[in-house]
Amino acid sequence: MKRNIIYLFGMLALVLAGSSCKKDKAGSGLKAVFSYVADGYKVNFTNFSSGAKEYVWDFGDGSNVTSTGKTPQHVFTKKGDFLVSLTAKNGTESNTFIDTVSIIGPNIKIDGDFSDWQYVPYTHENAATYVSSMTGIKTFASSQAINFYLEGTTDMNMEIIDLYMDTDNNPATGFSTWMYPAGSGVEYLCEGSPVGGWGDVLQHAGGPGDWSWNSVAGFSDAMHFSAITVKGGKKIIEFSIKKSSLGAMKNFVNFCIVESTSGWAEVGKMPEAANADSKFLAVPL
Repeated sequence: MKRNIIYLFGMLALVLAGSSCKKDKAGSGLKAVFSYVADGYKVNFTNFSSGAKEYVWDFGDGSNVTSTGKTPQHVFTKKGDFLVSLTAKNGTESNTFIDTVSIIGPNIKIDGDFSDWQYVPYTHENAATYVSSMTGIKTFASSQAINFYLEGTTDMNMEIIDLYMDTDNNPATGFSTWMYPAGSGVEYLCEGSPVGGWGDVLQHAGGPGDWSWNSVAGFSDAMHFSAITVKGGKKIIEFSIKKSSLGAMKNFVNFCIVESTSGWAEVGKMPEAANADSKFLAVPL
């Protein structure tokens, strides 16, 4: 009986020892975890992982950009919630932490500074062979306004602009312009002079071919323009239009811009116009 008791205690000790070894291996201290701080589209990650010698980051934005840095910085290109994963490694062991990173985009201010556009990608750049006073544009829709950053040549003076906007995402409704046969359908037209201080936001009335518009707001109430600045051989201007001036909107606002001289001679279009595949640009809301 005594031998049996000793034998049982011996077996129990072996079981406990085995359990202890397994627990120690599973609880080796390897753990992945991070926090982040977003500044517009730019995000700085802080790595709080323990027991790791290597790191692999996947930023979950479809860019296929990864990082093996301990505390990387990543620039997202759009608003949204992204599942970012950090895998911490030590030899053959690994541990993964996944968290949602929320990107609300930059805090655009129409003040002529332009630095808040730094990480906003271009919505479009006109082909180098296309003759236009306007060469590139960035856009961003905030909660209250649709913002534009516009680059051009020395001929871009903004004496008169026509900003055509399709707000219902349906090219079959609103005014159809021959300049963009692959997609237009204009519900609102912003026409006036940013440098002259006059202009109106106009709502289309009538059929697709009718040049018929009703004023719903003035530039002074609905739009805000910076001064034109020259940087790096380019002329730059930023401006915004209040969303509340554009009625009900769906998903995107599609648009084009036509610039004219004070004598109404056209000097530029954004994007390229009058081709079979010419269509409006899109701003995600």
